[in-house]
Amino acid sequence: MKSKEASVNARRGPGLSKAGAPDLFEVGGRNVRMVEGRLRDLFREADAISEGAVRTEPQGRVWYGSTSLILPLPASLAARERAFVVAAVERDVHVRVHAIRAAHREAQSRAPGMLGRTVCEVRFSEEVGGLRIDVDVQAPLIERRRSERTGG
Repeated sequence: MKSKEASVNARRGPGLSKAGAPDLFEVGGRNVRMVEGRLRDLFREADAISEGAVRTEPQGRVWYGSTSLILPLPASLAARERAFVVAAVERDVHVRVHAIRAAHREAQSRAPGMLGRTVCEVRFSEEVGGLRIDVDVQAPLIERRRSERTGG
C-alpha cells in the first residue's frame, strides 16, 4: 500500500520550465500590433517626467502640461528592429491610449483643480534607453464661480 505523501509528490509528465517573455508584437497577415500584456509591462516600467502650469486666459484658467515617458526596450534589438518598433508603435492605437491616460493621470495629480476636456498631442521617438513618448496636455480647470457659492 502506498502512503498518501508518496502519491502527492509523484511526478507525472514533464516538470516546470521557465517561460521566456512573449514577443513584443503579434503579426496577423499585414497587421501588426503590440501584445497587450507586454505593453502594460513596458508602461509599468516606464520612466515618467512631467511638468506643467496654469495660465489665465479669457475663457478661464487652463492647464498646460507635458509628460515624457521612456519605455525600456530590450537591449538585444538591432538598430533596424528598433526603428521598426518605433514605426509600429506610432501607429498602434492601444499605445496612444496608454500614453494619453498616463499623461492625464500625471497632469491631474499636478493641477490645482479638476481638469475639464483634455486635448493631447502625442509624439514618438527613439531614445538610447528605449522608446520615448511625449504627450502635451491642455485642459481647462473646472472651478466653481464665486457667485455660485452658497453662504456668506
